[in-house]
Amino acid sequence: MQESKPLFIADSCIGGLSVIKALRDAGIAGDAIFLADYEINPLGVKSDSEISAVVRKWLTLAEQQSDTLFIACNTLSIRFRQLMRYRSLPASLKRVVSMVDCFEAMVKAEKENLDNKRILVIGTAFTASQPLYTDILQEHIPGCRISSIAATDLERKIARFQLNEDGNAPTLTPELEKALDNADIAILACTCFPMVKTALESLFPRVLLVDPGAYCSSLVEQHDIKQGNKLTIEVTGDVASRERVSEFAKSYLGPGLQVY
Repeated sequence: MQESKPLFIADSCIGGLSVIKALRDAGIAGDAIFLADYEINPLGVKSDSEISAVVRKWLTLAEQQSDTLFIACNTLSIRFRQLMRYRSLPASLKRVVSMVDCFEAMVKAEKENLDNKRILVIGTAFTASQPLYTDILQEHIPGCRISSIAATDLERKIARFQLNEDGNAPTLTPELEKALDNADIAILACTCFPMVKTALESLFPRVLLVDPGAYCSSLVEQHDIKQGNKLTIEVTGDVASRERVSEFAKSYLGPGLQVY
């Protein structure tokens, strides 16, 4: 029997750590490699061709170190889904799990709670501009009312560790505040946003905040992960140092995890 390899989890910033946390909270834990690909951040404001190039880059990197790629980025996940209509996975990869898969799992699991509600999808500029999440919601929940908003400023502040010292969410734009005031349910369609979920809940207690990444555990089996407790962190670009990301990961993910 072939030995399992560590998961390769990639994002354009620290946001992907929220997916790792969701996996660990669900008891799906093991060795993993986390790429914080800051040299392409902010990804959500780039062109289709630039985002497509990152898809190819992450597939290649995953092939070199794992047999499973977890695309912990909604922007890249949507573009990956679009590209896979015409392409197939590299033979060396057994699976690719994306945030679109998590979004679909979330919609199916929460169908009754989402029905006939005012739903706000909060993402990057790219995510908010694409119809995919709206299409998925309308396919499964015809009675819901859907709007989308780009929260690039919020994503940027979280990605760059610009949270307030008291742990509260950064100041929100008037547009985002208004959109949240008019929503029953807000879907956090950027992996950075769960990191300030508690703070957002205190600001908008009437709004149910839903993290699609919390449903990732249903898409990965424990036996598919190399047993261990080691998280190897790789960082590109000069926005954040590897040391800064590692220290944040230790604090955010809690004790017991060996971070390298």
